[in-house]
Amino acid sequence: MARKGTIEETPGYCKAEDLANLFALPAQGISQLTKDGVLKKRDTPAGKRYNVVESVRAYTQYLRDKAAGRKDALEREALEADVRLKKAKAAIAEQEAKEFQGWPV
Repeated sequence: MARKGTIEETPGYCKAEDLANLFALPAQGISQLTKDGVLKKRDTPAGKRYNVVESVRAYTQYLRDKAAGRKDALEREALEADVRLKKAKAAIAEQEAKEFQGWPV
């Protein structure tokens, strides 16, 4: 017979504390992920629990999406920096052209 409070209590399901341990997160992190809709609790004979496989897949997808968003943000920042650099070079070139033509600076 399984001990109360262990994963074996309801095969394939675990408590928030166990999931937090699995993901190396504080219990509040699991609560927040649940509130955000990333993780879902299910009714089991032992009460509300997280399906381990479903939760691992959902958290993995969440991390992938988060990483993709970060990559997109970094790419956007790089493009914006490139635009600023090109504008600065254009302004310098324009200033040099004016100086070359003898215009007052």
